[in-house]
Amino acid sequence: MQILKFQSKIDWYAAGFKLLNIAGPIAGVSVILFTAVVSYIETRPQKLPIQYKLIHNNQTFYLEAANKTQELEKGLKWRNNLESDRGMLFNLGREYKRVPFWMYQVKVPLDIIYLKNNLVTTIIHNAPPCQKNPCPIYYGVTATQILELKAGASNIQVGQKLVIEPIP
Repeated sequence: MQILKFQSKIDWYAAGFKLLNIAGPIAGVSVILFTAVVSYIETRPQKLPIQYKLIHNNQTFYLEAANKTQELEKGLKWRNNLESDRGMLFNLGREYKRVPFWMYQVKVPLDIIYLKNNLVTTIIHNAPPCQKNPCPIYYGVTATQILELKAGASNIQVGQKLVIEPIP
């Protein structure tokens, strides 16, 4: 009977090279897929729950509420349309003076209504969409909230007190 001896010496260089030949392309494809998925997620419009309603001159508007930093930054970006009875209420958390807002990556014209304690301080009528930087920056005198509605959907005026009610 003859005992076979197996050579236990491993060529670590060759094994490492083989591993890189397998792992390298997998890692490369993973990075590309991850980047594509993140890009896709970041450019999707956000759809927040309707939390408020605004009744003004026999019109009712149902409002999504942006409260968190990420929600405030994304706003109505990348939406292809906005129904005439819908809008978004941006809760800023405190009062700001000379509040900047812009329409970068927003696809529909909007009325931007700056509010301080539900009193309209500034209105930007029919702010046009802006797909490429630099975009105009619109400033409100002072605000604790900002309301965005489809351009021309309401006849809200500076100085009016709006009744914005939470929806239970």
